[in-house]
Amino acid sequence: MRDIYLITMNEIRVTMRNPFWTVSSLFQPIMYLVLFGPLLNGVAGTNGLPGGNAIQFFAPGLLIMNALFGSAFEGFTLRDKLDSGFLERLRVTPISRLSLALGFMLQSCLNLIIQSVVLIACSFLFGLKLDPVGAIILVFLIVLIGITMSSISYRLGLMIREGGILAGIVNTFVLPMMILSGIMLPISFGPPILQFIAQFDPFLYAVSASRALVNGALFDASIPIAFAVFAVLAVTTLAIFIHGMREAVA
Repeated sequence: MRDIYLITMNEIRVTMRNPFWTVSSLFQPIMYLVLFGPLLNGVAGTNGLPGGNAIQFFAPGLLIMNALFGSAFEGFTLRDKLDSGFLERLRVTPISRLSLALGFMLQSCLNLIIQSVVLIACSFLFGLKLDPVGAIILVFLIVLIGITMSSISYRLGLMIREGGILAGIVNTFVLPMMILSGIMLPISFGPPILQFIAQFDPFLYAVSASRALVNGALFDASIPIAFAVFAVLAVTTLAIFIHGMREAVA
């Protein structure tokens, strides 16, 4: 626990000295909120979109998008630590390799929670109404998503030596998952083949659960499905990342 605390606090101090990644990760969802959200108000209640203020449909999806994109690029920070020799120097220390991986992960999750709070605060300016109990449950789902995507990104960062290749791989998989999740528009708008493919996108269930939780539908069937899917993914990917960290700092 002491090692986890030391690594986490070190990463928090590094982030505070250079908050570029935190700010830049929020830029995209906030721009969608400001520029794309008002466009949905013009078609709310038509073509399968829910009626009323479109922000209730759009903002929950943006929270998942922020978790998806923000965590997917965490591998670049670990790549920098490899290039600077930070991990190499840790090889001669008695620090627990498990604690090292968990310290990186805890900092990533804390950063993601702060970003989500800021995004919700911005959504309030556009009329978002948030169920408090649902919001608390949603935090846990966002953390599971953060663990899943950060673990994958960290593991790729340990394997791939060039940042350009890492960026290409991340974008290749993250962008289709975002589109097929129904964040921007309901997936029901698409042809049957697209709807079928979307069933294999775990973020489709996360977005549905996020909308249900924000709007207070706490017993919606999508919520346990999303938690089950990402609990399995989080445990699996975290184990893979921990194994990779132990090899990298053996």
